[in-house]
Amino acid sequence: MTGSSALPGIATARAYRREWLRPDITAGLVLTALLIPAGMGYAEAAGLPAYAGLYATIVPLLAYAVVGPSKILVLGPDSSLAPLIAAAVLPLAVANDPESALVFAGVLGVLVGVILLVGGFLRLGFVTELLSKPIRLGYLNAIALVVIVGQLP
Repeated sequence: MTGSSALPGIATARAYRREWLRPDITAGLVLTALLIPAGMGYAEAAGLPAYAGLYATIVPLLAYAVVGPSKILVLGPDSSLAPLIAAAVLPLAVANDPESALVFAGVLGVLVGVILLVGGFLRLGFVTELLSKPIRLGYLNAIALVVIVGQLP
C-alpha cells in the first residue's frame, strides 16, 4: 500500500486547486451548522454530556479527511445510534455520573472501530449486499427525511 493510497486526504490536498476553496468553505460551514447541534443532541439522547457529541462529531470528520477514500462523502452523527448507545452504556454507568457513561461509550466506540477494521481487512463488505437494495435505499431515504424534518424548525 503506497502512502497516497493509505492516506487519500494527503493526495487530495496536494492536488487541491484554489478555485475549490470558496465552495469548500461554504460546504464546511453548512455542514458544521447542521452536524454540531445534531451531534450534541444525540449525545444527550444517549445519556452522555453534550460536549461528548461535539468531540464525536468533529474528531471523526478530521480523521476521515485524512484517511477517507471519498472526496464527496458526508459523515455525521446518526440518531438511530443514540438509543443503542444508551441501552449499552447507561446500565453499566454509575448513577448520576456522566463521566462513567462517557468512559463506557468511549470503550464501545473503540470496540466498534476494531470490529469494523477487522471486517475491512477480511473484506466483509459483501455482507451489505445480503440486504436487498430497496431496504438499503429506504434506510438512506429515511435518514434524509429525518435530517430535513429536523431542520424545519
